[in-house]
Formats: sequence, C-alpha cells, structure tokens
Amino acid sequence: MEPLSILDRPHVEARALLASGAPVHLFVNPVEYHGPHLSLHNDRLVSEGLARALHQRIGEKNGWPFLVAPDLELGVEPTRGAGSRHAPFEVARAAVREACRAIAELGAQRVILHTFHGAPLHNLAIQAGVELLREARVRALAPFNGVLRELLEVGSARDTGARYADALSHIEDPVERAEMLRDLHLDFHAGFFETSMALHLAPSSVSGSHVALPPCPPITPHVLAANASKIARVVGRDVLASELTFAAFGLGWQQLDPFPGYTGRPHRATAASGAIFTRHILEGYERLVDEVLLGDGRSPDPIMAWVAALTAGGRLTP
Repeated sequence: MEPLSILDRPHVEARALLASGAPVHLFVNPVEYHGPHLSLHNDRLVSEGLARALHQRIGEKNGWPFLVAPDLELGVEPTRGAGSRHAPFEVARAAVREACRAIAELGAQRVILHTFHGAPLHNLAIQAGVELLREARVRALAPFNGVLRELLEVGSARDTGARYADALSHIEDPVERAEMLRDLHLDFHAGFFETSMALHLAPSSVSGSHVALPPCPPITPHVLAANASKIARVVGRDVLASELTFAAFGLGWQQLDPFPGYTGRPHRATAASGAIFTRHILEGYERLVDEVLLGDGRSPDPIMAWVAALTAGGRLTP
C-alpha cells in the first residue's frame, strides 16, 4: 500500500483518515555524514523502509491505511563531516513537540515516531513528543529505543550476540566472524550493520565503493567514561555500566584522526545481512505495536537519559 501523507490530504479527509485509528508514522532524522559510501539522508531512508515493512505486517491485519507525516529533517549531535546539519537539543525538542501537538489536534489516536539516529539527546528530544502525546491521551511509540536497548544487551552479555549470527554467515574466516559478532554492539554508525540495512532498504543510496573501504581503526575508549563504567559495574549498576561503555567507545571514535566517519567493517555489508537485521528489528517493532498501540504498555525509554543533565540540557555539547 502506498503511504498517504496526512499533510497533503484535504483537511476533512485527513481527519477522516485519522478517525480510523490508524497510526501516523512521524519521522525525525538528521541530515548527517555517514562516511563516503552512504547518503546524508541515510537515517531517513532506513526509517522509511522500516516503516513500510512494519505497515505490511500490521496494516492489513488491523485494517489500517498507511498514514505518514513528512520527515522533520533535524537531528541532535550528528556525526561530524561535510554536509551534516546540527540542531540544538532544545530546538529539536520544541520542533518534535509542536509536530506532535498538531497531529494530536488533527485527531490522531496513535503515533509512531521513527528515527535511525542513535545520539542520546536526539532520542530524548523524540521522547518529549511521546510524553506530550501521552498527556493528550494519544498512544505513542518510539520503537528505535528498543533497538538501542538491545545493543546495550549485546554489549553487556556477549553471548546474546549469537542471535545475529545468521547475518554474518557469509564471513568465511571464522576468526573475523567471531570478532565481528563480539564487537557488533560497537558497530553503531555506517559500518557493517547500518550499511547492510541501507543495502536492503535503500540500495540506490549506497555507493559500491563501500567494498573497498578499510575497517575502522581500533578505538581507544574515553578514559573517564571507561573508568566510570567499571565503577558502575562494581556497585551493581549493570545497565548504567553498559551505557557508559557505549559512551566511552563513542567518544573515543570521535577522536580518531583521520576520522573515518564509519565504524566496523562496511566492506563486509550485504543486502542479505540487511534483510536479516531488518527481520529482527521488525519483530521487536511489531511486538511493541501490540503492547503499546493496542495494549496498555509504554514506549521503551531512551537509553543514557543522564546525558541531558550532564550536558545541561544539551547546552554543553559541541
């Protein structure tokens, strides 16, 4: 089914479509550098691909038309690189809240807020929209938080990464395959994981040059964050410890010089691997739709919520 943009329909028709109870798919993604091989709109393209595939699973089953709202095209803390557009946290938060307020006023009963950008402040800005919709008695879901939480789980209990082993079955060298599976939770930007997703969901946006890219150089974790992670682990704060480890590698990656703009091994990416990752993600998305949009569950909270306080509401970020 082709998407119907509720902002492009006559007002009376848009309200009638929303009265069906169908969720509005609202997209919030940055214009962001994703290495030399992916597009600046990669997060939007992957988000839209996931939304289309999700609707195929839930639309006909529930009798819902495929309702979308255009991408807000903004993101907090995008990766540095030519073409990235930077939106302050408060600006992004206000824009998301205003978009959600207007959609609720129009008559939306359910909203799915899509992104594929993992910066903590970005997802906290989206969470502000989720909370506004809840206050307006609109069921709201930000499913990408579930993906990020699963990344943390893979990092904190390495054996759980085995659930993705089928996505790496084409790697012939068993040592390399084991290394990639072990470090999958650190492949957070334009690497094997994200490039595979793009090859599956938006293949025309991927340059064939990705097969010639060298692996991302080894990352030295940020010392303060890494030490804080060890302390958190000792005192039994395992989730916080995983978040701090994730932050330590993210900060360390940003210090690479020259900066590659990608993690992991994008040259190993394949559309087949992307299809497997997509299937795993959609299983989680569909479960959340049942729990949150059709049940009494709550949308998963963003990871690393403490970043808001640490950065004084985003004012202390570069």
